[in-house]
Amino acid sequence: MQVTFKGDPIEVKGIQPSVGDKAPNATVTNNKGDKVELEDVIKGNVTILSVVPDVLTRTCELQTKNFAKKTADKGYKYITLGRNTVEEFNEWNKENNLNVDTYTDADGEFGKAYGLNIELGGDTRTTRSVFVVDKDGVIQYKQIVDEVADEPDYDSALEAADKL
Repeated sequence: MQVTFKGDPIEVKGIQPSVGDKAPNATVTNNKGDKVELEDVIKGNVTILSVVPDVLTRTCELQTKNFAKKTADKGYKYITLGRNTVEEFNEWNKENNLNVDTYTDADGEFGKAYGLNIELGGDTRTTRSVFVVDKDGVIQYKQIVDEVADEPDYDSALEAADKL
């Protein structure tokens, strides 16, 4: 699969899960620095997985802020995952007066499990994407954003989560 970044093609490494598949598990690091299993984080919850290449960039910041705002009064879980460090995510939350539930994929295990790793600016990142997972851990919505510099379709993801 390919996406683009400012019009230039980028190869997305791996095979992405499909709607109807069980959400793959991966070990990620929470905002306290503890390694946790993603399946334990999402277990029993309708969850929006918002995946960003780098929360310190404009579009990733917009994606994270918009989902935080739009899910604030919802009955489901919203988390952001990316290759940023725990410290970067925590500092970002502090600077933006937010408390977004963030998970670091520093080892690239999540990106590999979901087939989302890309090379961007000489670094391995996760491509911009959104997954909605139901209470049973099954993917009910997926968007791999075609142009990494574009925001995801918030309304479609929220609509999918609202139905669960």
